[in-house]
Amino acid sequence: MQVWRLYQTAKATSQRPSDLVGVSDRYAALQFDNAIMMVGSAIDNAAQETYKTGPDDRPRWERKYTMRQLLDNDFKLPLGDDEEEGGYDAMSEVDGIVTREIK
Repeated sequence: MQVWRLYQTAKATSQRPSDLVGVSDRYAALQFDNAIMMVGSAIDNAAQETYKTGPDDRPRWERKYTMRQLLDNDFKLPLGDDEEEGGYDAMSEVDGIVTREIK
């Protein structure tokens, strides 16, 4: 929930999350900002998702997720139809992500 609040505050005040919490190292600040914005954007987008209920002539649109669900530590957004879970192995194959094996 703290990430969500930090994301909202940064958006509302047009400030970098790292400036709000005082991250002084520039590289660490960039990574921190990216993480906050990625998680915040995912929650923001999921909060806007709706689905149609009711008959076609009088459709009603319901929210797909509640904020309580989205902010629950154990909640996990479902994967899309064309996505597969892969964990570390899948992440290591994404262009632009550098991974190193620690021995």
